[in-house]
Amino acid sequence: PRVIERNHSVDDLIGILTSQDQRYLADGFIVTENGCYRGLGTGEQLVRSVTETRIEAARHANPLTFLPGNIPISQHMERLLGKQVRFAACYADLNHFKPFNDYYGYWRGDEMIRLLARIALEQCDPQFDFLGHVGGDDFILLFQSPDWRARCERLVDEFNTRALALFDEDARQAGGIEAEDRQGVVRFFRCTTVSVGAVVIDGARCTRPEEVANLAARAKHDAKVAGLGVWERIA
Repeated sequence: PRVIERNHSVDDLIGILTSQDQRYLADGFIVTENGCYRGLGTGEQLVRSVTETRIEAARHANPLTFLPGNIPISQHMERLLGKQVRFAACYADLNHFKPFNDYYGYWRGDEMIRLLARIALEQCDPQFDFLGHVGGDDFILLFQSPDWRARCERLVDEFNTRALALFDEDARQAGGIEAEDRQGVVRFFRCTTVSVGAVVIDGARCTRPEEVANLAARAKHDAKVAGLGVWERIA
């Protein structure tokens, strides 16, 4: 029979449902904790748990990207902090997105946000990393992958290149667009890019998700002010 550690998440067990060998659904599996027997799990319980998890995730997903929203983001931070594991909290935000959205309209603005979501997801290892959509053009990436900086740099390079396709040829040639700023003054804005602020967290440094979110937001602010693609803030 299949042996499963008790601390495995429901997502870790989805492989049982999708594997070619379906006998575990009929025969069940053994649940252990630190190698010690704790009980039996049934296929029916697993299917019900996966279904409930998926329904709960859908309730809190961002409707534009279908990525986890604020509540799942906080819950994942709590899990990482509870395990006291080392991870990088990265906050991705677009530069000059509002003038782009005002100039081209919400449909193309939504396309740009979905593009960022796809590229960010490509840089996440589903076994170790987590991607959430805070809202608008703001995303949170929680990396346990040790090469998180290289992943962020690839995200920035890939987005900055592919986002140009959403601009008209004249704008690409000029390097940007003429649009109103927040004060209603028309000025030149460079083509939209992405900045990522990062902070490395260990379990002893923070105890609450809001502390992690605050540090990541500060790092994002520093990245945008510095005009850099990836900026690491020392916690």
